[in-house]
Amino acid sequence: MYAAAESSMPNVPHMNYMKALNADPTSYLNAAVAFGEKNAQPATIQLKGKMQQSQSRRYYLDNYPLTQVCKHQMQQGNSVLYACRNVTLQANLLDQYRFSVNFEKIPAFWKNVTYKAYAAMRFAAYQYVSEDFISPNNPPNQIEFNANFAPDLRSVNLTMAAPLFTAQFKNLRLNRNIRPWVVMHPDYTPLQLADKHFFKGQAFPSCVVDNSLAQTFDNKTYPINLGKCWYTMFHYTPKEDPTSSESSSEDDQDNFSVLVRDASSPVEKEVIIVLGEYNINMQPTSGDSPAKVVVNGQQASVSKSQLSQLYDQSGDLLAEWHAKPNGEVHLYAPQHDIMVQYDGTAVKVKAQNSYRSETRGLCGTFNTQPVDDFTTP
Repeated sequence: MYAAAESSMPNVPHMNYMKALNADPTSYLNAAVAFGEKNAQPATIQLKGKMQQSQSRRYYLDNYPLTQVCKHQMQQGNSVLYACRNVTLQANLLDQYRFSVNFEKIPAFWKNVTYKAYAAMRFAAYQYVSEDFISPNNPPNQIEFNANFAPDLRSVNLTMAAPLFTAQFKNLRLNRNIRPWVVMHPDYTPLQLADKHFFKGQAFPSCVVDNSLAQTFDNKTYPINLGKCWYTMFHYTPKEDPTSSESSSEDDQDNFSVLVRDASSPVEKEVIIVLGEYNINMQPTSGDSPAKVVVNGQQASVSKSQLSQLYDQSGDLLAEWHAKPNGEVHLYAPQHDIMVQYDGTAVKVKAQNSYRSETRGLCGTFNTQPVDDFTTP
């Protein structure tokens, strides 16, 4: 048996709705499978797929009420508050799918299995289906699938063109809990989209410092004016264990902070990520050029096509980062399980729930209680 698959999915902006809306999220998928008895001609299946976004979907989203809230926030220089984070993700969902499956020498058993699967689907959605057995002019040894979602993603039209017939499922209602598993995004897996849907983004909560507003992990929004002084955005403060006898090296590993301040102008931000003995400084640049990254005083490479990596003294991966086409830099620290996203004007920190009630700084206490975000014990 032989199987191979490849996909081509572009990097799209995460921190600016207008740039995300104007990006091209078109994605491609190719796969091939060969199987059969030894010393015999194998059965082969080849799949080619294209997933893209329709103009009607873009028009719908651009006129969506939450998008208007985001546009108002962007006019004030704030592009990563909750409303904008939501519609920026929505801006690159794919709503038009085209798949063709070519097959040769498929055993009758598997043909019957395929038809029974189709028959079960036809039975379950009988009120939406129409079939044409009289005038199909479809190529042999090929099945084509087309899926066109409604602009609001609440329904879908499906077409299947098989050698002997064509079937259409029109206005098939799409359960909101199924939607994350079938509506694709080039940068997120279905599991990640399902997490955002079922847990409302709280499996990996976000904290942001934007132009004039900040938003804590507990969703408290407040005005901010940093200036040239460094402010602690996020500082890890683990609960003390009186029975623990940690070494100094373990203390260094727990030393994790994100600092932020205004750069050359109040609309630009500069950030330092402290990972033990390593300081990673990100500074704004002009246009869509990636941010400048400096590690312990030495400038590091930033690429839009590959990861840059930093290892600690033990040879373990400490951090890795890459740039998006619009210049955003995304950094992930696997030992601390933290992601920092930076575009020169705003900073976003995404943290695991293991940090709950163990953080301080502009991001708050991360304990689901916005009222105590700026209080001390």
